[in-house]
Amino acid sequence: MSNNSPSSPSTNSAPLVLNERPDIGAVPKLLTAFVGRDRELTAVVDLLRRPDVRLVTVTGTGGVGKTRLALRAAEDSHDTFDRVVFIPLAAVRDPVMLLPTVAHYLNVPDTPDTPLLSRPRALLSNQQLLLVLDVVEHLLDAVPAVAELLAACPRLTILCTCRTNLNVSGEHLLPLAPLPGEEARALFIERVRALVPGFTATDEVADVIDAICAQLDGLPLAIELAASRVPMLPPRALLARLEHRLDLLTGGPRDAPPRLHAMRDAISWSHDLLPGAAGALSTPRGLHWRVHPASSRGCGGQ
Repeated sequence: MSNNSPSSPSTNSAPLVLNERPDIGAVPKLLTAFVGRDRELTAVVDLLRRPDVRLVTVTGTGGVGKTRLALRAAEDSHDTFDRVVFIPLAAVRDPVMLLPTVAHYLNVPDTPDTPLLSRPRALLSNQQLLLVLDVVEHLLDAVPAVAELLAACPRLTILCTCRTNLNVSGEHLLPLAPLPGEEARALFIERVRALVPGFTATDEVADVIDAICAQLDGLPLAIELAASRVPMLPPRALLARLEHRLDLLTGGPRDAPPRLHAMRDAISWSHDLLPGAAGALSTPRGLHWRVHPASSRGCGGQ
């Protein structure tokens, strides 16, 4: 929260405005090509553009690409909103800190005599604002406060990423499934070509890539981690080693969040944080993380 705490404005004061600090809340630019997901992207953007939709939640299991879809949807929705604010929540471990974190990213003045939920109201009354709340599954106890924030700020829209639905009134869900075959192959080839210039997917190689993607259940994170091994392991050798996939699929980008450095980390990260039944729903059955219908009903299949 800002250290500059102006006194509460009088009734005759000019309306407060959001501090346009470029260093906080800006939507991160994707540094790699956005492959596939055209239908899902269109669906999210269409929902965000509807005036009667205030809350959209992209759901799915770990590694399915919820954050990337939300980032691209936010970027494509800039013409609908006065401002788009991205708030990463993975590092926020206490649900009590959800609203203070939102207030910090909005640069809401620190006025201790004013209830925290009331502080954004003056700031947001004259702004058509989109908040992107990324990784909410471990903060579900704070979800009622999100609903109260929406009720207090009628020009606010919220886009969440979460392994489960938030289960609040007015929520619109976009369950994100693993990539279908052609899109999975295209993602693998795109990522390999960034590391192996001139890489060519002949018909024979394409068949091997399809087998790799099928073994990885079409999960984008798993596919990208596998593609990063191709400079050392040609596709056919890679396929032969996928029996021990959790040990193989490591070494994600150094600038990625720790939970995305390896498939094992992605599987265990939010499961360890989720309470009780929700954790059980999001846990892949078996050691190979396979996406099963029973679990995808609960969390939308990520």
